[in-house]
Amino acid sequence: MAAAATPISEQERVKRERALLSTIANLRIENLHLDDESQLIFQRHVDGEISFEEFRAAIDELNERRFGPVSVSRNGRS
Repeated sequence: MAAAATPISEQERVKRERALLSTIANLRIENLHLDDESQLIFQRHVDGEISFEEFRAAIDELNERRFGPVSVSRNGRS
């Protein structure tokens, strides 16, 4: 995936960590959970190992592997 990570600030890391914790909390409200493979991808983004674009692509790839291609509106994303 990422050839070389661009360092992120501690402030950015904290922001990403809060987003991850919020995602986990919202899933728990719905009695769902973030599986290990998804959490690993999220954590790589939190740690600055991958960009948001790489994170999004990794999640999309994971979902396509698990569920096959899905045709939905993606707010301008192809």
